Amino acid sequence: MPKRRQSRYHVTMYDFKDTDLMAKVAEGGAEGLRAREVAEAMGMDDEDGDGTRAIGMRFAWMKRYGMLNQSDSGLWTLTDGADRVMSAQRLAAMTEVIQAVPDESMVEIMAHVTSRYRLGDPMVASLLRREFQYGTSPRSHVWGSTPDRRRRRF
Repeated sequence: MPKRRQSRYHVTMYDFKDTDLMAKVAEGGAEGLRAREVAEAMGMDDEDGDGTRAIGMRFAWMKRYGMLNQSDSGLWTLTDGADRVMSAQRLAAMTEVIQAVPDESMVEIMAHVTSRYRLGDPMVASLLRREFQYGTSPRSHVWGSTPDRRRRRF
């Protein structure tokens, strides 16, 4: 059996946040976008189909978590829940308030987040969990953007 060729592109949750990909899909409007269109918009040279395949695999997981729908014709759109999340993100005036909260008080806020994770909408719970994984994993690209690349170790 021949060895499968390694793809040039990776679209893991450590490479791109779910909400970043959802924003790309939202640009397609109600009609939606094909995985190929998203790959091209993200600068993935798609002559060999690697970009489309990588996006398609990631979108399949996002569909499983209730974030995306796929039409019979292969167009990807946001689910109603994901559309609400994206709308709320655009209206997130609370960001300034949260940034002003002292680190020590964030423990109580995290308790509220975890309670919503357990008791709330499963799609939102998946986004919360995956956002935490993206922001805390050393494999994530977010670590490349911190000035001294320090990891907190306790």
